[in-house]
Amino acid sequence: MIERRPAWLGISTWALAVVLAIVSIGPAAWLLAIALQPPGTDLREIGLSATFDNFAAAWRDGSLAGPLVNSVVVTFARALLNVLIAALAAYPLARMRFPARNLIFVLLLCTMMVPEQVVLVPMFRIVVGMGLYDTLAAVVLPFSVTAFGIFLCRQAFMAIPASLEEAARIDGAGPLRIWWHVMLPLAAPTLATLGLFSIIGAWSDLLWPLIVLQSRDAMTLPVAVNALQGTFATNPRAVYAGAVLSLVPILVIFALLQRFMKPEMFGGAVKG
Repeated sequence: MIERRPAWLGISTWALAVVLAIVSIGPAAWLLAIALQPPGTDLREIGLSATFDNFAAAWRDGSLAGPLVNSVVVTFARALLNVLIAALAAYPLARMRFPARNLIFVLLLCTMMVPEQVVLVPMFRIVVGMGLYDTLAAVVLPFSVTAFGIFLCRQAFMAIPASLEEAARIDGAGPLRIWWHVMLPLAAPTLATLGLFSIIGAWSDLLWPLIVLQSRDAMTLPVAVNALQGTFATNPRAVYAGAVLSLVPILVIFALLQRFMKPEMFGGAVKG
């Protein structure tokens, strides 16, 4: 006999979901509403009138085209390197036997407990010593791989049946070929998730680019949007509009990558 849930439990669940949705979407909706406000209106009052002049002003007077291109380059470079290097480092930790393998993995996990702010000064000294200050490479290289990415890929590789690896080895494939043709395709949902996390982190990164980038030509989009507060000191709506514009590409990327995040891609690899 199937036991029916009490009505109050279903109502409470829906009420909690509505509250969480408002808390999550509310700030973004408020940001968009302020960005659409006509000049001269009170920021605390949301009316029915709307204008796109703030977006045009933020794009034109804020010169966001160059920083947008820089952010695209930095974001995809960091995401691509993070996925490839993390997957390459995770494969031996997951499938190969060698001394101190578990110790190395534990040490990698320990680095996740170190706050980013603690290592900013050493990273800055290294970047300056390498002659990379005020270049996009200074934003990309220090974050080209993360311990979290290695951990995520290792767990995905360990879930892949060993019979697939053995079959590839019988066919004459070496470790690198097995990694490329067997492991990566079967771990595609995990790699897409890691890529999305990397893209979001790189796209929204403000602190590190603010430290290592100085010239206008090398600015990324978050740094340029932050500078809008000085450009539009008398029109904060344009600053809000610039923030909204910076969110559009990341929403498009999420929509494009969402189709790769399907657990059923693991199914059918091995016939039972």
